[in-house]
Amino acid sequence: MACDLRASPMAEDDIDATQVAKAHDQRQLDTCAEGVLIGSLSRLMGSEATNYTAGLEDLYEKMLSKLDSLARLVEKTSAKVHEQESRNMKLRYKVAGYD
Repeated sequence: MACDLRASPMAEDDIDATQVAKAHDQRQLDTCAEGVLIGSLSRLMGSEATNYTAGLEDLYEKMLSKLDSLARLVEKTSAKVHEQESRNMKLRYKVAGYD
């Protein structure tokens, strides 16, 4: 009886799918977490947890700062859009002869 010890094609597909999923997750994390590796999140458990939490707190501080600045930018932009809409409405009334 012949025995094939090589990995089956399905096992290779599972590995590829896992790698693709990991890469996708890492890209999503990179967009908001300034390069924190998914594997490094395992440090939250075990003896390294106390040292690692300080780094995460710094990361969260930076993320909150970014969110705050984005919120302020959205508020400013929203106000400008509202002002422009108001000007446009006045011009429409003027052109329509309702002035």
